[in-house]
Amino acid sequence: MNFYYKLAVLILIDIIVIWLWVYQIDPDPSLSIGILLLVPFVLILNLIIATILYFFKRKTFSKLFLINSIIASIIMFHFFKKGIDRHQDRVLENWTFQKADTTFSLIRWKESNQFSMSYSLNPGSSWGFLDGKYYKENSDWILIADSLKMKIANDSLIGFRKISDTIEMQKINN
Repeated sequence: MNFYYKLAVLILIDIIVIWLWVYQIDPDPSLSIGILLLVPFVLILNLIIATILYFFKRKTFSKLFLINSIIASIIMFHFFKKGIDRHQDRVLENWTFQKADTTFSLIRWKESNQFSMSYSLNPGSSWGFLDGKYYKENSDWILIADSLKMKIANDSLIGFRKISDTIEMQKINN
């Protein structure tokens, strides 16, 4: 087996193992700091294996794991980011819209029948002001909070301030 074939097999094993590991972890954004531990862990693990193989006079395999240490670290970084995105897509749906100098954010939590709305006057800060429940009616989402009833239809919010208001929203893809 030539060197590049062995490297390709090792990378394929990395992809499978790391993907299964990240899938099992199911990282949410609060675990994003974990990337600062997991990427170096993968790097160091491969370097340790390369060192052990070097001392056992398996220089070809040592070189493979030395190269793989960089490749596996990149794979871990990429899969961890994708794992966070997958988690977010599974648990929430998010839209934003602008009114004057205020940015509004609407989040529909998929695992419960809850929604929340917040607003921001400056980037980096936001305040929650509306929480409620939702249900699906035909292909629309009906949002109910206190005495307020709104509807999401085709990425438009209907009934935000007045019953006749229709606001185009931008769907945020995680």
